[in-house]
Amino acid sequence: MTFITRLLPSFVWKILIAVLIIRALPSIKRYEIVSKNFKDVASKAATRGSGLAAVDALTADLRRSLGKNIPRNLYWIPFSAGGLNLKLQVIYPGVMEYVAVFAAPTHTSGRSGFHWANSSCTVLSGEVTRFSDNLITISKETYTNGQAFRHGEFESYIYDIAPDTYVTCYGRGVIPLSGVWPTIGSLANADPVPIFKLVFVYAEAYYRYIVDGSLNLWNKNAPKQWHAEL
Repeated sequence: MTFITRLLPSFVWKILIAVLIIRALPSIKRYEIVSKNFKDVASKAATRGSGLAAVDALTADLRRSLGKNIPRNLYWIPFSAGGLNLKLQVIYPGVMEYVAVFAAPTHTSGRSGFHWANSSCTVLSGEVTRFSDNLITISKETYTNGQAFRHGEFESYIYDIAPDTYVTCYGRGVIPLSGVWPTIGSLANADPVPIFKLVFVYAEAYYRYIVDGSLNLWNKNAPKQWHAEL
């Protein structure tokens, strides 16, 4: 063992240890969202007719089940990644899990990028076609309104999205790493503003989480006489 450690620089071991710790985190974290429940809610929302109506129905159902875990303010922000030009609404901005809606105002196509996360997606309206990067053959898959598909960690696809398509995804994994994908896309478009908007969405949500959590903790630990006698 000593011989092996001498062969590798110390920073390599630090990186390996960090990777192993990050890899273990998803398996020990308690998740707020049950995957099956999300699929049921998304499938129900897809019956609403239009994409925006489906998004509203999805958000309303998630608010009922998750309460304050869904931010008060939800924003549509520009999202450019891998050649895809979309609009993004982050419904649940978690670090180890997320819920988001991707909307394509016009026809767009591009690569999926590199993600250390597994995502389950449902087409709320429109059509999504994807081609896998299988080395043996070209595999084509098409999904329409109400249909679901899975994008596994480290998988690579070419996505082709029809105009006026809305897709919602729930994923678990190392979500911040996925931020590299839109960051590079925005810089390639010489438009870094969307990245600042995405950071703002997360920052505002976590500010609210901290404030609400602090108030709840304060009220929970207040002397009983404050509640009973005053």
